This record gives sequence, C-alpha cells and structure tokens, in this order.
Amino acid sequence: MKSTSETKRLRPFVRRFVHRFWRSERGNVAIEFVIVVPLLLLVLLGFTELYLYMRAVSIVERTAFTLADSIGQMQQVIDDTSTSNSNTLGSIWKAATLIAAPNTLQAKGGVVVTSVCDQTTGCTTPLTTPAQSWGAGTPQITWQRKAPWAASGMTSRVTSTNILPKTWPFRSGDSAIVVEVFYTYTPFAMTAPFWTKAPGTQTIYTRVYVRQRDGQPLLLKAAS
Repeated sequence: MKSTSETKRLRPFVRRFVHRFWRSERGNVAIEFVIVVPLLLLVLLGFTELYLYMRAVSIVERTAFTLADSIGQMQQVIDDTSTSNSNTLGSIWKAATLIAAPNTLQAKGGVVVTSVCDQTTGCTTPLTTPAQSWGAGTPQITWQRKAPWAASGMTSRVTSTNILPKTWPFRSGDSAIVVEVFYTYTPFAMTAPFWTKAPGTQTIYTRVYVRQRDGQPLLLKAAS
C-alpha cells in the first residue's frame, strides 16, 4: 500500500516534467540553425555558380561580336603578331584579351579568325549588282589564323566542308568573316577543395558571322 501511495504522489511530478519537456523551446534555435543554414549556403552557392557561368558565357559572346564587328570594317589584315599597327593580327589578339577581361582569355581561351570569299569570282570581284539579282555563291576559306596563345585543343570548327550555316545566305561575289572564341570554364571552383567529384572543366564556344562592310574579301597582307 505504501508503494502505491508513493506512486500516486510521484505521478503529478512526472506529468509536469513530461509536459515541460514536451513544450520546452530550449534548443529550437540551434536545431533550426543546423537545418536552415546549410540549405541557405547551398542556395547561395548555386546562385553564385550560375552567375559566374552566365557571366563567362556573356563575356565570350561579347568578345566574339565585338571582334567580328571591328574586323568587318577592315580592308586588310597584316600577318604580324606585333601591335605596331591596328590592323595586325597581334592587335586583334590583344584586343580580344582586353575585351574578355576579367576573364583571362590568353591563359584559358583562344580566338580563330577565318576569311571567306566566293569561289566563283576568284575572291576578287566586288559586289556591284543589286542583291535581288545575285546568284548563289560558293564559299571558300581565303585564310584562317589562330591566336598563338590558344590551347592545342581549341581548333577551328570552320572547315572546307563546314564554312557557313546553310541558313546563312551567301550570294555570288559575297564575302564574310567568321570569328570563333573559346574559353575554358571550371565550374564549382570555390568548392573544389571540398568536393573532389565536382564536374570538370568545360569549353565555352561562340562563333559569329559578319559580312565585310565594303563588300570586298578581307585580304591577309604579309608583314613588311
């Protein structure tokens, strides 16, 4: 009987203890911190990585379009790696590295410039007739040059069998310039020390086609 009475006296204390333990909010902040903060860091890392990738793609595209627009206004390019003249290949390569900043194009990228002319005219006939009277031209590569600092794997995708897109109208006597820009991008570079199985590097590639402003094939002049 004595033990029964003691049990009855202890029941209220046990109930209050269980009730207080069940409704206690101590430690909730720590638990929420452990759960929420890693998720927030993961989201922040994801947005940061997405921004860096989109910025790299945007810079590569801007470099290609700016170079193509500039070269399209030239009448000739000097086959010289120096920067003594604004029309030298060296000046074109230098301009590419400046446009691509802050990306280090010279260390992680490449540039290829290809001049295209109409094979049926011998690459010498200017455009003198209205566009509606032009016949179809046959594109051929006049010359092609790659930046000397471009990596060996960054080879041009413009070949004798793949010069211009089929949807790009090329008329008799026409000419064009093709600018290709490569950039080696390393995703998740910030987490590489902790994530050994992170995706490897990938090459961002952009190709731009423009017509010569004066309608003449862009010639490559030997350095004097």
